[in-house]
This record gives sequence, C-alpha cells and structure tokens, in this order.
Amino acid sequence: MIKKKQTKYKIVTCINKKCSNKFASLKIPDVLVGIQKCQICKNIMQSESLNNKKITINNITRLKLNDYIYENFDVKKFHKLIDTYKSGMRDDFSNLILKCVKGFSFYNIRDQYGEKGNEDIFLEYFGALLQTGEFFLKFEESFKIEKYFISIVVKDTLWNEAYVLFSKNIKKYRLLLAHYGQHGGQDSIYLMSTKNKFVLKDTLEELNNFNQQYHNLDKETPKSKYNLDAPNFRVCKPFKLWDTFNSAKKLTYKNK
Repeated sequence: MIKKKQTKYKIVTCINKKCSNKFASLKIPDVLVGIQKCQICKNIMQSESLNNKKITINNITRLKLNDYIYENFDVKKFHKLIDTYKSGMRDDFSNLILKCVKGFSFYNIRDQYGEKGNEDIFLEYFGALLQTGEFFLKFEESFKIEKYFISIVVKDTLWNEAYVLFSKNIKKYRLLLAHYGQHGGQDSIYLMSTKNKFVLKDTLEELNNFNQQYHNLDKETPKSKYNLDAPNFRVCKPFKLWDTFNSAKKLTYKNK
C-alpha cells in the first residue's frame, strides 16, 4: 500500500504597499512558495514565518509586540501604581498597565514589515487581554485569578464581567470589573476593591451592589422600552478572547 505524502504548507503575504491586499496572509502548499502571485497586484507573495515570539519575513526577524510587553512587564511597579486607579475607559486602564512595561513607547510599535503599527488595533487587543484577565495569567509566579463572575444585563448590548486577581507576592486580592457597552468605545474597567482576604459571599454582594444602578434606572423610567432587570452576578468559567485579533498579534516592537 502506497502512503499518501502529506502536503506541507507555508504562510505567504503580499508586501506591495500600494496593493489593496497588502499584508494579507495566505496559506499555500510549500511547493508554491516563490510562485504564488497576489490576486490583486500579481506580485510574487513573500514567505512569512511566525514562531512563538518572533516574526520573520524575507530573513528579517522582529520581536512580537505582545512578547516584548510580557518580557518587560515590571510586577513591582504594577503593585505601586494599581491602587492609584479607580475607574476609567478601557484605554485608561491599558495605559496604566503600559506604564509598568520597561522602555515601552507607542512610537516603537511596528507592523511585521517594520512600518508604523496601528495603535488603535493594539489597544483594542491589549484592552481585551486586561478585560478577560488573560494578561495576568502569563505571570504564574506573581498572579492567580481566584474566581470569574458575569452578569448579562441586556443580551449582546450591555453586560459586566469581573475577576478576583490575587497578587501572590504581597498577598492582596483585587476585584476588577469590566463593563461592556454596545461598542468598544463604551467599555470601561473598574478596580472595585483591594482586600487582604477573599470571601465569595462578600464579593458577590459587592458586585450586585454595582448592579443596583440598573434597578434604580428601572424605577426612574418604568415605561422605558428597555427593562434593565439586571440579574445578580454568578460565578462562571474563565473568560477567553475571541479569535479576532490576528492583525494585532502580528504587530512587532522596534528595539532601541
């Protein structure tokens, strides 16, 4: 019996800056590398190699932006700054965390080709890492998430998620709440409290007190078409990012 040879694939991309298909990735059989043409501009597409921390295109290797941040995040500085924060928009919290990254500058954000990277795409991705708590899970020696909570006020329109972040080094529990609106511009993050002990009952009470604002609105506008009968928070499974951040994951960082 003849075994069928398994086809190997590689990722290629169009690097023609004037092409409407520029920087779009395409998975093709290995044998077509150096032959495959862009369907728009007809230029030969170039091979693209992505490993865990670096991106290599045309033999030029750059450190991925998110890995630069993970490698240079200062946990001690985070502990000094975090309690100065109370609430704000998602980008406000992101900028506070980025102050804890040694040498970070928005000026040094690049795409995988070395061109100036899109800050908005990065902040949307980074903000989602903070909203879900996934960012802190990269630092197992320093942090642990004790519990996750959720309350869906209006399906697909208004909901709140929260998690208890435990700082192992200083033995502190911080309750962080992510408020989601109809679009990302309405998203905000709250530092609800910092405590020496985690008690589930007390945490749920604190979160449900936050939801009281929706019950008050119901009383003030009983004839409104929106009934914000917000359910109590409940414990839920860990939050996961939607797989919609491919462009942000390819951003690189220009080292000095």
